[in-house]
Amino acid sequence: MDKYSNIPRVQDYNGVYLLDTVHMGNSGTVGVYLLTAKDNSDNFAIIETGPESTLGNLKDAIFEAGFKLENLSHILVTHIHLDHAGAAGALAAETGAKVYVHEIGYKHMHDPSRLVASARRIYQEKMDVLWGDMQAIPNQQLEAVNDDDVLEILGHKIKVLYTPGHARHHVSYLIEDGSIFTGDSAAIKFAGSSIIRPAFPPPELDLDIWPVTIAKMLEQNPTRLFLTHFGEVKDAKGHLQALQTRHDKWANTVLDALKAKKESPEIINIMTSLGEDELNNDKAPASVFFRHSITSDYAMTVMALSRYWQKFHPEKI
Repeated sequence: MDKYSNIPRVQDYNGVYLLDTVHMGNSGTVGVYLLTAKDNSDNFAIIETGPESTLGNLKDAIFEAGFKLENLSHILVTHIHLDHAGAAGALAAETGAKVYVHEIGYKHMHDPSRLVASARRIYQEKMDVLWGDMQAIPNQQLEAVNDDDVLEILGHKIKVLYTPGHARHHVSYLIEDGSIFTGDSAAIKFAGSSIIRPAFPPPELDLDIWPVTIAKMLEQNPTRLFLTHFGEVKDAKGHLQALQTRHDKWANTVLDALKAKKESPEIINIMTSLGEDELNNDKAPASVFFRHSITSDYAMTVMALSRYWQKFHPEKI
């Protein structure tokens, strides 16, 4: 074990708490952020919820941070993927909290049946253990958001940034001190390594629009980033400026393999070697290797990038 093997379940960032959902028993992979009220009342908001399968862990972390679940008043999700929004319906039902989601994702939060059915087709018998279920949220508890909306929540003015690329329904949230809650729009980075790992999921990956997202976040002059996977990034501008290069390297590696007529299993091996070599060269500890192996799956990365090139740029293959 190395010193990064066990991440604290609660980390305090001066009014923002990072709560570890301990997904599948693994610390430091899926986070939820708790935002305190500016008037120091007991009410609080959360950004992200984690999957429904980790709801019990999230409740424990809220309690450990010194809060009571019944004081949860607002839930903001960056997008509707199950590791980010899966527990929103259950939390909304239990607390009466209002849930904020991009307008494209609104209908899926109100009626998640198609979203859940699609996930069950992919994960089959592993679905319940990995993600659990996703409960519907009544319209009166849902609010659709879009780019440049300003939400007044618990004394905070929270600016909504539309940040597609990872998904069409992705937003990020900017608070007054310059912090941006980025979801997956600013990729993945774990303590113990300098490597920024692209977050490329099927089926909506769009690398044509992602540079606009990066530029938009840079325009906010962010002071720090809060990544769902996982934690605080203090050098916000440096991280964002490096992100496009990281995207290009991974995307072009798959493009070169497609141009060489390589089949999916071979491309997965190529990407696995690339990812492992990057971490080895960075002298990343074993715990970081492990977290990346379960957070940014190479097979799904290859599936996403292959689909992107074939759909948007077949002329380059």
